[in-house]
Amino acid sequence: MKRIGLIVAALLAGMSGVLAGGVGASAAGRDRADAVAAGGRVTRVWDGDTVVITPPGRGKSYTCRLYGIDAPETTKKGVPGQPYGAASAAELRKLVLSRDVTVELTGEQSHGRQVGIILLNGVDLNREMVRRGYAWAYVRHLRRPHASAYLGAEQESRQARRGLWLDRNPMPPWEYRRKLRVGSR
Repeated sequence: MKRIGLIVAALLAGMSGVLAGGVGASAAGRDRADAVAAGGRVTRVWDGDTVVITPPGRGKSYTCRLYGIDAPETTKKGVPGQPYGAASAAELRKLVLSRDVTVELTGEQSHGRQVGIILLNGVDLNREMVRRGYAWAYVRHLRRPHASAYLGAEQESRQARRGLWLDRNPMPPWEYRRKLRVGSR
């Protein structure tokens, strides 16, 4: 019975999100209350900013890119990863793997992945990854009301020299990816 209530709540939240912002509207540009709420169990962690979520019941699993953050790249298909890439993935795995979470989907997609804010017991884990020093606040895609919180978490992490901030000048993932693209031409 509890599952049915959760499913109904998620559907109603989804409908209110569509009515408030239109199909495909971004929660990043709206209040958090208007975000489409979903939930499920994290069944896989791809890297420090991407997970696979399986909804309750027989729902189809989906890949979720964590909104507003960018984690160091991990090794993929023979391309070397960045320092702290594996550590970032391990930290996210420690926080969410096999746990039931709530997801505030933004309505955006990134490379076929849903984009969302992962909440565990009300804690914004996207921001927590930044606070712990395992991701950057991704300013290019970050909007109110999250921008100041995520940027503040990054500043706190830098000052405390946590995680990737043990290095004096770590390369942001977006620069690393650009360098790889330029090098492959």
